Amino acid sequence: MVQDELSPGAESELYELVIPGQLVGKVVVDSAARMVGIIRSIRLSLPPLRVELIIKGLEVEFPVDVSNVLAVGSVVQLKNVAREAETVELRDVQRLRKELIEEIRQIIGKSP
Repeated sequence: MVQDELSPGAESELYELVIPGQLVGKVVVDSAARMVGIIRSIRLSLPPLRVELIIKGLEVEFPVDVSNVLAVGSVVQLKNVAREAETVELRDVQRLRKELIEEIRQIIGKSP
């Protein structure tokens, strides 16, 4: 079956229930060695297959294609500079993680 050009295809966002998880909630560092936020979710789109990390920064969220990820360890390191985002501090990371946990609770229907 051939998908017509007007059909949007399918898109889904994935979350982890433990923050920080294997990816979600981890600190993101760009190629300029700046902490720019945390991973909010993983977005899958198809067709064609596209995988993006949704980065939550200070007052901004932006997608990063997985091909722009250099390394994943205790932090996620990007191959490029994240021009969309300001540098975040450790206290900002804690606040962003708390906001993400609350968002996930709302998604799965639990109250705080």
